Amino acid sequence: MEKFAFVFPGQGAHFLQMGKAFYDNYLISKQTFEEASDVSGIDVADLCFNGSVSSINEYSNMQLAILTTEIAIFRAYVSDYGVFPQFAVGHSIGEYAALVSAGAVTFMDAIKIMVKRGELVSGIIEKKIGHMSIIEKANCNMVDDCIKAANVKDSVYISCFNSNSQFALCGLNEKLEDVERLLLDNEAVVSPLFNSPPIHSPIMNDICMEFLEYINTFEFHPFRYPIISNYTGLPLSDPGKIAKSLTYHLFNPVLFTSAINIFHKYGVTVSIEMSPKLLLSEFINENQPEIKTYCYGLIKDKQMLDEFFKSDPNFEKDMPDFIGRSLSILAATENKNTNQKEFKEVIKIYEKLKEQYNLLSKDKACIKQDQQAEVLDMLVTALRIKKLDRKQIKNCVKIVLDETNTVYNFASLYNNL
Repeated sequence: MEKFAFVFPGQGAHFLQMGKAFYDNYLISKQTFEEASDVSGIDVADLCFNGSVSSINEYSNMQLAILTTEIAIFRAYVSDYGVFPQFAVGHSIGEYAALVSAGAVTFMDAIKIMVKRGELVSGIIEKKIGHMSIIEKANCNMVDDCIKAANVKDSVYISCFNSNSQFALCGLNEKLEDVERLLLDNEAVVSPLFNSPPIHSPIMNDICMEFLEYINTFEFHPFRYPIISNYTGLPLSDPGKIAKSLTYHLFNPVLFTSAINIFHKYGVTVSIEMSPKLLLSEFINENQPEIKTYCYGLIKDKQMLDEFFKSDPNFEKDMPDFIGRSLSILAATENKNTNQKEFKEVIKIYEKLKEQYNLLSKDKACIKQDQQAEVLDMLVTALRIKKLDRKQIKNCVKIVLDETNTVYNFASLYNNL
């Protein structure tokens, strides 16, 4: 059986019309754009589809556009296949999309955090003290040697380890230019990004405390699957560590090559880039060429994935089913009620759900929204009898809604729990 990893890129994945095909063809994707607009106060669909190049390249807008489009694409994938990965990793901004995909951060909260992040980073951009450069056809030793030779160790930093031959550098303007000249002398390819902030470097220290204080006001949730942290390069699955990880992510380098090595270590065989364009797959192909790579935002790759999933009947069994997922959650949750008479009601609910599941499976019928509402009501009732607390019940419902793309159908129910 194949082992999957999802990858979510950051800066560089954006362009005008990004996500338009998904917006037009998937209701869940359109609803994702609409939620992003409602929460941020910016018409994200208009920004992506009708905006100008300068508007979508503006840092705060770019962040918002990438996060929204990648979650719109991810949710379209869930509608089509619903096969979840062993790991997910997001590069820089993409880490927020990875956390949403894993259920650890709600999309609404990710948008709010992203807006705050954009405001703080824009303050650094306005100072015009530093920028970023992409370095290609180089290696880590060459980059380190050039930084040392320029005597700018405390002013220029490797901010992204993208692959064995590509890096991002950040630094104070003139100091970074000294390093760029040395790299050019060593026949590296240097592409300065003068409008990009010196992010993922200690130059961002001034905004970190305010950012951490803001993130700590949010509630985070259990992970559906681990994500590989940009900050540590290791799997992250503890909600209590999210705030620290995202804050340290601002002033420490993106360890994407470490993520690729984790894929290899744990036997990942397929990566799916949840992006409107192919970006990170190239780094995976360079570092671990045995891993098959697809970009779900590209028509050709989407068609190949369609053939790939249809070729193996086992994948159909893994697709999340509304009643089936509710049944498994009801069976897996701990019973804290010692009253056997009351617990018999849980068994009755389970048997009723199982009967509905078998009937729908036999007739190959699609469950209707009113039936889904009834299932949720029975699930919540049973979990309350089991004496789960409000937070646990809400998380159980969240899992069902996330994995079956019904979050917008039952938003009021979820918020009222």
